[in-house]
Amino acid sequence: MSTEQEKEHKFDRETATAMGPYLVSEDPPHYLSAVDLSDIPEMVRVLNINKDIYNGTATFQYPYLESHAHARISRAVDYTTQRGYNTHWAMRTSPDGPLIGWVHAYILPDPQEVHPETGRELKVAEIGYWVSPEYVGKGYAVRSAKFVTHEILFKEFGCDIVRAEAYVENRSSRKIMEATGMRCEVEATTAFIPKLQQHRIVCCYAVHRDQSTYSVVSKGHS
Repeated sequence: MSTEQEKEHKFDRETATAMGPYLVSEDPPHYLSAVDLSDIPEMVRVLNINKDIYNGTATFQYPYLESHAHARISRAVDYTTQRGYNTHWAMRTSPDGPLIGWVHAYILPDPQEVHPETGRELKVAEIGYWVSPEYVGKGYAVRSAKFVTHEILFKEFGCDIVRAEAYVENRSSRKIMEATGMRCEVEATTAFIPKLQQHRIVCCYAVHRDQSTYSVVSKGHS
């Protein structure tokens, strides 16, 4: 298949991998399944409850508009149909229930790092997540991040390293990363946040599939 044909090729979401629903926990009931355009109304409602998610993330706006949700979920849907696998999941309390949170993965397309012993290109992913203020403190973010990292990215996708970032002062997000098995590799680095038009200090965490890559650490932001 030529490059142009690959660009035009579309995969069927019905047969794409990693769509879910995944049962993460029975008590409390916790599922992960691919986000869909039908999630737009609830996403808009949740992201406008207060400014917690806006304050804790680098990308979300407040107020959060239907156009914002449509653009974000459309990109997630397009990503799946273009590649044949899903990397954006809604947290739900039933397989088809409303969205109560979000977890996504970004698999770096151009490997920049190699295995220190074999020279093999490493497959690296980054994750992000947020939870509705109505469900904060009930373990949904920890369980979701841990499941996506260890059960999907490591086992299904064969990733070598999974990374995440947070504002230095965001202790709740840092605790989630640590509960996922991540270690802080860069305690403080400067990142430009476009929505704020200012620089913020962030920390970088990572978890490795095996200890042979521990020497390959996050470089942070330049």
